[in-house]
Amino acid sequence: MKKIFALILTLALAAGLFAGIPHPVFVEYEGEPVSFGAYLGTDTYMENVLWDTSVGCGILDEYGLIMVECGNFPVWEYADVLFIVIEYADYSYFWSQVILDYDNVQALTGEDAIWYEGVPGGEVTQEGVFAPGWNLWSYNVELANHAVDSVFVDLTYLTKVKSITQSYDPALDPNFNTLDELLDGYGYWVQVSQEDYLTLVGTPIPLSTMIALDEGWNLAAFLPQESETPEYAFDALIQLGYLTKVKSITQSYDPALDPNFNTLDNLYPGSGYWVQLSTAVTDFTYPDPVITRAMDTEAATYIWTPVIYTNSTCAYATIEAEGQVGAFVNDECRAVSQINNGCVSLVINGTEAETATFKLYQNGQVTDLNTEITTAPGEDVFFDFTSEAPVSTKLMNAYPNPFNPVTTIAYETAETGNVNLAVYNIKGQKVAELVNSSQEAGPHSVVWNAAGQASGIYFVKMQTAGTDQIQKIILMK
Repeated sequence: MKKIFALILTLALAAGLFAGIPHPVFVEYEGEPVSFGAYLGTDTYMENVLWDTSVGCGILDEYGLIMVECGNFPVWEYADVLFIVIEYADYSYFWSQVILDYDNVQALTGEDAIWYEGVPGGEVTQEGVFAPGWNLWSYNVELANHAVDSVFVDLTYLTKVKSITQSYDPALDPNFNTLDELLDGYGYWVQVSQEDYLTLVGTPIPLSTMIALDEGWNLAAFLPQESETPEYAFDALIQLGYLTKVKSITQSYDPALDPNFNTLDNLYPGSGYWVQLSTAVTDFTYPDPVITRAMDTEAATYIWTPVIYTNSTCAYATIEAEGQVGAFVNDECRAVSQINNGCVSLVINGTEAETATFKLYQNGQVTDLNTEITTAPGEDVFFDFTSEAPVSTKLMNAYPNPFNPVTTIAYETAETGNVNLAVYNIKGQKVAELVNSSQEAGPHSVVWNAAGQASGIYFVKMQTAGTDQIQKIILMK
């Protein structure tokens, strides 16, 4: 960093040769930009643009700095906004803004070097991918037409759109549709029968847009163009003591809980969120973005995929284990979450009170947790896992399945005894014997490497003193 500031000082002194009133601005960047342009916010028609090839300007690759000599603008004033737009080789654009003052040199480095995707005042593109079933969706671009049938005209498999109180179904008589137009700042449930895609192009919805939020639950849009943490996005409501919870389809954030229970780390453009308030507000606005452009992070891979409903219960517990916990209703997965420092936080999907049970995935094996709760959609449930011991002898689902060429076969036994676990081909021929020994009561797992076998269907058979169980697995090479 000392090297960077030494360079800034040297170049700032040299910049005096090129302008009557030198004022170099340096902004730290990431990646490998190919060009940039800089202009003043007061220059509505951008008649005076400085480029990376302009005198006193340039991309200083060695130092990761953009240099703009503002003294080469015909006129600039105190508090003018300098916009810098950089272009990358993949034609993506990012921009930063600097409030000009009377310092000889202005430098934005470290956390002060903030870049936003797109071009200020220009069009942005919102790409939407809809999974089969229900999706919690919102938009953050200005719509030319807010009518529901216009906004979703490009969705091939649309079956329903819902707000909290209204609905739209393209297959029904229009007189049944109470949801006519979408409102800026609000979220919607969108249901499709197959995977579908929707692209919206327009100018960003201003962050000054006021959103009226009721006491209780609201479906809210996320208007910023970059992801933000719930703590930052809703800081004003947190400081007032009004925010009680934020939920996505599978994750949650509660400012009053131990942070280890908070699984909702970031809010994203294009997603909608359940927001619960203790007091209604009529003028909520999102703050200006403060984070740099998002970097790719590896998403968690879950062993189960929950079925999505338009309401859910937040359930919290602690457990002395690592791995993942899934919640099930009648063998249908409704929630899954990583265990975080012994804390379990589950958004259990469902629109009515139901009995939920739980499974633990740990070290490649699945174990039934001897616990059940009654869900309470829209409310919280705090509970304890009463036992982690298996209550029956059971052959669990192999994972992965289909597989190539290795899969893990988990099973549990209710009592100590001999276990025979073998694999058969579709002709009934035994191709592998994985276990044939006395096993202690509890969870177990074994890995089968089928590298020497042909692609196809196989059967895993588990025999104990009291049960025979068979599972189909598929080898796909």
